[in-house]
Amino acid sequence: MSNTVSVDLETLYPVMLETLNSGNSFTFSPKGKSMLPLIRQGVDSVKISPICGKLNKYDLPLYRRSNGQFVLHRVVGVSNDKYIMCGDNQFIYEYGIEDSQLIGLVTEIIKPEGIIRTSDKSYISYCRKRVFTQLIKRYFSKVKSFIKKVLVFLHLYK
Repeated sequence: MSNTVSVDLETLYPVMLETLNSGNSFTFSPKGKSMLPLIRQGVDSVKISPICGKLNKYDLPLYRRSNGQFVLHRVVGVSNDKYIMCGDNQFIYEYGIEDSQLIGLVTEIIKPEGIIRTSDKSYISYCRKRVFTQLIKRYFSKVKSFIKKVLVFLHLYK
């Protein structure tokens, strides 16, 4: 029987940076629901490797927001050398993520069923479908909001 110790990323941050800066990778179990269904809290782990160069659409980096929060979200676009990120289980985009905020890049997702490598064709196909689905959800959210405003204006909806 193995013992598991839970440590927050803030405590591990110096060790993570040292590990990545020396060219090595580390594995941790992310918390939260933003990357469902791909990454399940308490079930799956991710292998984070050093970033080599600029990120591409569909890459899955670990980064740190300006408020100090650690985030694992997918690159859904690049604009003016800044990244647009979104979790697979979300459709609200986060704009303006800079290279200086990036910590590392997910290269493997470790599941009880096996390992998913982010270079696999099936994984890249999954990413394309998720990002397309997010675009559709964003579009319908905007249409729904517009219709609601029109109905409120016409006094047909409160």
